[in-house]
Amino acid sequence: MADTDWQTTWGDKDFIENWASKGSWQAPIRDVQTAMVLRMIPQPIDAPIRLLDVGAGYGALAAAVLRDRPNATAVCLDASAAMLKLGPEKNPDLKDRMTFVQGSLESPDWLKAVNGTFDAVISSRALHHFTENQGRRDIFKELFNLVRAGGCFVNADNVCASTKSLTEHYRNARDEYLDRYVRAASGGRSNLAEAKAATPSSYHGPHNNGILEEELAWLREAGFVDVDCFWKFTTTVVYGGFKS
Repeated sequence: MADTDWQTTWGDKDFIENWASKGSWQAPIRDVQTAMVLRMIPQPIDAPIRLLDVGAGYGALAAAVLRDRPNATAVCLDASAAMLKLGPEKNPDLKDRMTFVQGSLESPDWLKAVNGTFDAVISSRALHHFTENQGRRDIFKELFNLVRAGGCFVNADNVCASTKSLTEHYRNARDEYLDRYVRAASGGRSNLAEAKAATPSSYHGPHNNGILEEELAWLREAGFVDVDCFWKFTTTVVYGGFKS
């Protein structure tokens, strides 16, 4: 994505505020994704773990983990200064447990933005934005070195369907499911098409969605064990692995 495009999207506070307020009709899928990330972190729930949220935005996923784990702390890494500034505003109750640092996964020295190692590294709908598929292969290796023994990497993201026809089957299944959700949530006063029209998507960079089997293979190549897709609904997934 060109610098000018980035500055008018993830570099712009008004765009981010608008983006953050949209998409409530996707809640039933995103809520399950978040719940699965929380449950796959292996340490005891009261352990004082240190967490890294990669491509964290304003820290929504990290905040969910911290609210689930009272003794955890988090470092939230994102390329957007505007997004990071929004973080403390969105999570005022967690200000003493969350640190926001700026760094772009597109930069070869992004690791300099974070210090030390982590019990869990997580990410949510970010890696398909910041790097092409082969680039993720190298990022997984870098993330492996940040994970402490006994820790994990868990990614909630989107992937490609294997064929165009399967993409269409998945789209139909997802839209039917979400349409039922919107109709029920609105008491029959709205449907998915109307919800989408009320919150139109804005272009904010390419979606280089990966192939799930490749992503899992790259995690194993990086050194992670017990690698698997922990949850999948059409092209929406939660996958990851552990460090022995």
